[in-house]
Amino acid sequence: MTTGTTPRSPALSPSASLRLPSIERWLDRIEPTSVLEAGSGMGAMAFRLAGRFDYRGYEPDPTSFATASARLAELGRGEVRNEMVPLEPDRTFDLVVAFEVLEHIEDDRGTLAAWSRWLQPGGHVMISVPAHPERYGPCDEMAGHCRRYDRAGLAEVFRSAGLETLSIESWGMPLGYLLEAGRNVLARRRLDGAVGTAGSGRFFQPPASLGRSVEILLRPAALLQKPFRGSERGIGYVAVGRLPSPSNRG
Repeated sequence: MTTGTTPRSPALSPSASLRLPSIERWLDRIEPTSVLEAGSGMGAMAFRLAGRFDYRGYEPDPTSFATASARLAELGRGEVRNEMVPLEPDRTFDLVVAFEVLEHIEDDRGTLAAWSRWLQPGGHVMISVPAHPERYGPCDEMAGHCRRYDRAGLAEVFRSAGLETLSIESWGMPLGYLLEAGRNVLARRRLDGAVGTAGSGRFFQPPASLGRSVEILLRPAALLQKPFRGSERGIGYVAVGRLPSPSNRG
């Protein structure tokens, strides 16, 4: 690599590529300066966030942490720490994000409230979670999911954490259904070796050599899902909430 050349972004999984348009649109709308990520996984999204913002991530799985840390070192920006998000913040951020994390946590309400302590007044939370409890299947079980969400339930989790719900958008119509069906088929064959929460960030990740091809192939599918953002068609949600500033709290 030539000195001074920006390294190429790591490959996203197909599902993450479908979520990305909603995430990027809200990043542009919120315009944060600083971002904390709970559950950085292998750092594909961390790399993109650290390239734009003052970034800190937390990733408890040592294998995923090592990959994420190496990717940020290559970028030369941001940091990731090999632990859960601490209960007591040492600073505040404009935005807290967690992509495909909250569904792994038994006490989702308490956890979201704890993450919100890291926010500036008026700061935002953005998360993605799997949608529709009736779709809970072998892949959810293998990955260690405690639940899937419906819109009302997710809004209530935000409310209980003191957050105002700004948006809950569907993603994954129609290609996400095929991706999920394929994951369930593979998961049925591997449930005796379930990866669980710790290893879920490494599950179904594309090889680096195929990353650019996957992103290009999924661009039409990302456009096709756009009309369904406000519907119940899709396999997941991207949700955004805001912590009211003191002057706006009742």
